[in-house]
Order: sequence, then C-alpha cells, then structure tokens
Amino acid sequence: MNRIHKTTDVVVVGSGPGGATVARQMARAGKRVLLLEKGRDHKLVGNHLTALVMADKLGLSFTEEGMNIVRAFTTGGSTVMYCGSAADPPDWLRTKYGIDLRAYAEETKRELGIAPLPDDVVGTGSHRLLEAGNELGYDFEKMPKFIDASKCRMRCGGTCMLGCPHGAKWTARSYVQDMLDAGGELMTRVDVQHVTVQDGVATGLQAFTPRGVLEVEASTVVIAAGGIGTPSILQKSGLTEAGRGMFVDPLVLVTGVSRHAGTCLGPPMAVATTKMIDEGILLSDLIDPWGMWLMMAALRNPAKLGLFASYRKQLGLMVKIGDERQGYINMDEHISKPLTEQDRSRLNRGSVIAREILLRAGCDPTSIMVGPVRGAHPGATARIGLVVDENLQTPIPNLYVSDASVIPEALDRPVVLTVISLAKRLSERLLS
Repeated sequence: MNRIHKTTDVVVVGSGPGGATVARQMARAGKRVLLLEKGRDHKLVGNHLTALVMADKLGLSFTEEGMNIVRAFTTGGSTVMYCGSAADPPDWLRTKYGIDLRAYAEETKRELGIAPLPDDVVGTGSHRLLEAGNELGYDFEKMPKFIDASKCRMRCGGTCMLGCPHGAKWTARSYVQDMLDAGGELMTRVDVQHVTVQDGVATGLQAFTPRGVLEVEASTVVIAAGGIGTPSILQKSGLTEAGRGMFVDPLVLVTGVSRHAGTCLGPPMAVATTKMIDEGILLSDLIDPWGMWLMMAALRNPAKLGLFASYRKQLGLMVKIGDERQGYINMDEHISKPLTEQDRSRLNRGSVIAREILLRAGCDPTSIMVGPVRGAHPGATARIGLVVDENLQTPIPNLYVSDASVIPEALDRPVVLTVISLAKRLSERLLS
C-alpha cells in the first residue's frame, strides 16, 4: 500500500469548531499546521441531498437504544448543519473545574458579531411563540446567534440545518480559511486510526486516505474529532478510559398546526427560554426541514403524516435537556446511551410545557405531536478529570483534545461557543 509521510509542528484531527480554532490560532502564530478532516470539502450546501451526503450514515445513525444522533463529515464539521445559536459557557466550568472561559467567549462574540437577530429577521412564527410563552410566564427572549442578519433570507424554509446557502451563518469553515490564509494545510477524506507514541510521548499519527496510508510526524497532536470520533481514536491509541460515559443533551420537537405562518419561515432557534435551565430544561423555537420532518414523523407518528400538507403553518418548539452521564462508545463507534428516569422526566415536563405554549399560540390540539428523542451533541467521552486534565492534555505528553468530548457534564444549551472558547484557551497554553 502506498505510504504518504508528512512532518509538521501541529497536527489537528477534525475541522469542527474545536479543531478549526486550534488550527487557526496556531497557524496565525507561525506554526506549521496540518488539519485533517474525515469528510469532503462539500461546496454546495443548503439542500437535502448534500445534507444526506454529509451526514454520517445518511443521517440514520442510532444508538443501541434507538436514539438518532446526526453528525456531519465535512469541512467545518457539524457547524455546517447546526442552527447557529450561541450560549455562554456554563459557570460551573469555572467554579467546579477552575476553567474560566469568560474572556475567550467575549472575544469570540465581538469578533464574530454574535448577537440576537433584529425583530424584522426573526420569523413571525417565532414571535408568536415568544409572545405566547411570555403570556404564560415562561420568560422567552431572543437568542444570540452566529448569524449575519444582513445576509439572512428569513423565508428560506429552514435550511439553516442543511447548511446556509447564503453565507449568513458562521461555520468553522471560516476559521479553516483563516488557517489556510496563514499558511496551514488542509487534507480531507482522512480517516485517522491512532496516535503514534514513542517512549510514552505522542509523536504523530497514522491515517487512511484514498491515496494510501498517511503517516504524520508532529511535536503536538490535537484530537478534535467530536464526542463520538475522538474517544474511538483515543481508545485505539491506548487510552481505554475514553468513551466511558457520555451526555448527548437529548431533545424532542413538539409541533402543532396553526392558522398562521409557521416556524419554518424564519431562522431556527431565534427565541428561547432559560427560565428552567436550573432544572436542565431549555425550550426554543425549532422545526425540522421538511425532508427530516417526514422521516421523523414516519419513525414516531406515522398516523400524522397527513399533517405534512400544513407544514408551512406548523409551529415547533424544541425541548432540550441536560442528561445524566451514562453509556459508552467503543473503538468501532458503537454507541450505547440509555436515558435515566430523570432524563425522561425532564423531557416529559418540557414537552407538556411546549404543548401549553403551542395551544396558547393558536395550534389545533389534535395536531400536536411529540417527535422521537434525538441526541444533540455528544460529550464527556474524553472528559476533564478522567481522560484529560484542566489544560486538555491526556496522560500521553503532547497529545491534547479540543472538542465537546472534554466537557465533563451536560450543557443543556448550544455548545459551539463553549468549544471555541476551550480551543482558544488551549491554543494560548500551547503557544506559551
């Protein structure tokens, strides 16, 4: 088999928000950087076909217990398919683990212009849910977004989750381009197998590519392959604690048909309530893109598939919870993630509240349905205190992790700003 050899200062695995941030910061500091991505560099985004191609197993990846978890293999990782929502890193990272991300988060918000969308960009369906929620005392407000409002086409039909075709939503591809502009190198379609270790120290990695086996020598190795990919690589590299226990911030979508413009006619997750965040419950406006709506209805509520005719008048609320750490991921990326009694209780309580709000917003009670439970963003699979230390270094010197897998507890909130902040903190320490 053909062998490809490369030598660099820093090799980063995964081009999502954690990997792209580290690669960018290091390249801008003058380091030789090689960024490896398992997926392709898809150019045409914002449609169902490309989303299916980018998604792992065409979006039909399930845990042993039947929970759907979607992740994207493409340049920019899953940020290409996220809703563009931002939330500050949780205070408990600072108070319980001594990791203060406030300065990094504020810097990122200024740099990327993260802010709530103006009223004229927020969809009328989202406004209706905000008003209904507030009439019931749930304290909805507009959510900060990684979206340039001047580029947003608010009636594009919910394609944010398929990849923004207008360039309004920030993705990690922006940081990847910054890295390239600074002299870094990107390789796609690279399936990293394991880290190479000599005398107990990480010295590089080995991967499969369409052109043969890639062998990289590097003085610093950063794994940022996500909450599922990272523990698999670490296990193959000898760190058997990786993958033991995980959170996924489970969610369900509760939808109903109204007589008014629906949630799909505006940016997703434009409004939210954090009133119950201490209970581990977040509610926000969200409905699946039409293709995913059909698939999820067929899986959970086939008797209500006829409601698809009213898709553009449906209002939707996402119920996301902070789940207890359970389950495992093995080196073949097989996932077991059982839900505990507390997890199910939180999902049920949030769904009941969502129904109450949908009724207040004018939805037909016979049209309201609860979708299947899905995993939002897996984490804690290479967590601080078990697999990495507070500086995100593993027990193997020169081997670091920079993605949601290091977060030790469920977030029950959007994860991207926290991951970027952790990656900037790691980069600062690597450079110092």
